This record gives sequence, C-alpha cells and structure tokens, in this order.
Amino acid sequence: MADEKRRHAARPSHAAPRTGSRARTSGADEGISTIRSGQGARVTTRKNAAEVADKARKKAEKRYFERHPEAKASDVGPARSGRNVVLLVIMAILALAIVFVVGSCVTGLVSGSGEKDDAPTQTLQLTEQEQQLQEQQLANDAGSEQVAVGESVHYAGDAYALVQGDDGTWELVCTSASGASSTLFLIEGEPIALARMADTILIPENRGGGWDVVCYVINGQGSATYVVDESGSVAGGEGEAASAELQGTSIVVTDAAGAAHEVSLV
Repeated sequence: MADEKRRHAARPSHAAPRTGSRARTSGADEGISTIRSGQGARVTTRKNAAEVADKARKKAEKRYFERHPEAKASDVGPARSGRNVVLLVIMAILALAIVFVVGSCVTGLVSGSGEKDDAPTQTLQLTEQEQQLQEQQLANDAGSEQVAVGESVHYAGDAYALVQGDDGTWELVCTSASGASSTLFLIEGEPIALARMADTILIPENRGGGWDVVCYVINGQGSATYVVDESGSVAGGEGEAASAELQGTSIVVTDAAGAAHEVSLV
C-alpha cells in the first residue's frame, strides 16, 4: 500500500491541469454562436459618415445631460402672473405716449419754421405824401416835356441840362437827387432846345450849315446818336433852325425862313 501510494504520488503533476483544460475548452466551445448580417461592427464610409456623426453627437449630449441635468432647457416657459401682464401693458402704453408727445413736438417745430419761412417780409409803408410824390414821378416819367437851353428836364428824380464849357462846347449833364453831377456826352453843334419824350432826351441843333436832332436814351446801352428818317438817313434839313416844338410823337422844327419840318420820333 505504501508503494502504491508512492506510485500515485510520483505521477506527473501536470496531468490534472491538462484534463481540466480540456473541460474548459469544451465549455468555451459550447458558448460560441454566429451573428447575423448588420449585427457586427460597421465600417464608416462616405455614405454613412453623417449618420454615424449624428448618432455620436446624440450619445455625447445624452451623457452630458445625465451628468449635468441643470443644463437641460425646460420645455415650459416661465409662468407669467397677472401682475406681470398688467405691468407689460402699462409700459407699452407709456412708450406709445412718449412717442406721440415727441412726434407732436417735432411736427410743431417743423410747422412753426415753415410758417416763418412762408410769412411775407414786412415792408415799410409809405406815407400819403410819399405816395403822392411817387405817383407824380411816375406820371412825369411817362410823359413829355420841353425847356429852353440852360433849363432842365427831369426823369426818375434826376435832372438833365445843357451846359456850355469854357471852350464853348455844349454838353449834356445829369445831376442826381444827391447833387452829384456827371457829363453824359458832348454836342457837336449849337442846341436850340431841350426836350424829353418818356426816357429819351431830344436836342435839336444847328450843325455844319444845316440842322438835325440829337437823341439819347436814359440808362440805355448806347451813346448819343441822331434821329433818322424812314430811309435810315439822318433827319434834318438845310439852313438854320430857329425853333423846335415837341408835338406828340413828333418834333416840329421851324427854320429861319419860317418853314416847318416835322420829324417823326417813332
């Protein structure tokens, strides 16, 4: 018996693990099973990349909100009390009132400035005497007048007269209401009268053995010239003119022989 026990004890010690190893291997084989199509790992391609990324994002959000539930937004908004609604309505009414008041002020300012711009400029009123003088001046300027050499005719408040210089040359001088005088032009001949028809000065004269009529438009663009007849020639005649008289739109010149010559001024 002792020998038998020694024989059993002398058996290789690795025999038992081999048997147990076979048993475990058999059990593992019995637990293996196959998988169906679509149950294994999926390879990410261009077609399913968006889907895979979306799933990964959703899983990450789910894990985050599980760890931080306070970060998840509530689906229900804050409750509004009746007092809050009333306050909102009052604030809206006040805002509308402020806008109305400001708009009214701006409109009033614009309208006020427009009325000032449209208001007629106040002019000085003439006295009754000044009005009479003005009417007389206008009537005088529209009419005609004739004076002797050395006297003056008037137009628009200015005086026009024939003045002879130291050398014997005659000139027409204008004297303004302020007293300032200026020579308008020189006369080549010997004047026999001074006349004015509206704004035109007329001076009949003897010149070079004959006579003619000098004319000058007050405030005109040109200088003194001569009255012409229908043919465009200087109106006048031979011999010496003794007198002249303004009659309507003509001036009648009487020569030394007593003959009268009518010169049209229109």
